Amino acid sequence: MTRAWRGRTITAVVAATALLAVPASSSAASRGPVFTGPTSSGPVSSGAAGPGGDRPIDCRGWLRPDPGSVKNAKPVYSLTSEKWGGEVGVTLWRGDAGARGEWHYWAALTGRTRPGDAVWLSVWPPGGGPWHRCGPFPVGRDGQAVTSPMAVWRDFTLVKACGRHDDVSACGRDKGAMVE
Repeated sequence: MTRAWRGRTITAVVAATALLAVPASSSAASRGPVFTGPTSSGPVSSGAAGPGGDRPIDCRGWLRPDPGSVKNAKPVYSLTSEKWGGEVGVTLWRGDAGARGEWHYWAALTGRTRPGDAVWLSVWPPGGGPWHRCGPFPVGRDGQAVTSPMAVWRDFTLVKACGRHDDVSACGRDKGAMVE
């Protein structure tokens, strides 16, 4: 399914890349997590509604959160579902990654992850919904941290980080992209 939106073509197929979070050094800790490039290909969505009823969005061309492209990275909020037993956390991150100083948002899943777990970023387009999801991006091995690509604030009104652990999905609260 292909749609025109704000002069862009959106195809309801998701095929993106999972990212591996690398522990930040003590000097980089104030910048947030340090990320490295692609580790595995993400799934291709059929275009059906995903967890929470959101629709897939093609986010293959979105920037990846890596140390060379993100400045002033900081967590917006973290989600730890009681149903996950405190084993994993989903964090919505914000950082300056644009040439014009634009804020970007991405979701990260960390903790005692295992294959079958995943993370995705849900976005609400200007002018109305429904929610669209970038992902899910699966965990490939025990303890692996994964992230979504980054959404640019000017393209979306709201963003939220979502994750799945032990077949239980949860999303954080909606966050207005321009709200601190």
